[in-house]
Amino acid sequence: MRNLLFVFTLVAILSLVFGGVALAEPGSPVGGCPDSFELHAMHAMGDGDPMHHHVGNDADQNGDGYLCMKHVGKDGKNHVHVDNTVPCAPKPERCVVVAH
Repeated sequence: MRNLLFVFTLVAILSLVFGGVALAEPGSPVGGCPDSFELHAMHAMGDGDPMHHHVGNDADQNGDGYLCMKHVGKDGKNHVHVDNTVPCAPKPERCVVVAH
């Protein structure tokens, strides 16, 4: 019985440790954005303003935790999203993450 309790405790602790890794900040982006787009971490792209519209595919297709965004329209309430797949070279500024 004591061994079983130890195993359950160990599993619970490891679940908390490795579960926290999944919630951590994303690593480095694997690609950059097209010209006139900004690179953002997906967790920073919350829906703070309910009056804006997301246009395009906002799925992180390469799994790095980043998307490219561009404000469009007269009032800038529309956001076009594309995945960050543009190579960083020869323009390293394509891979600079915009902080919120």
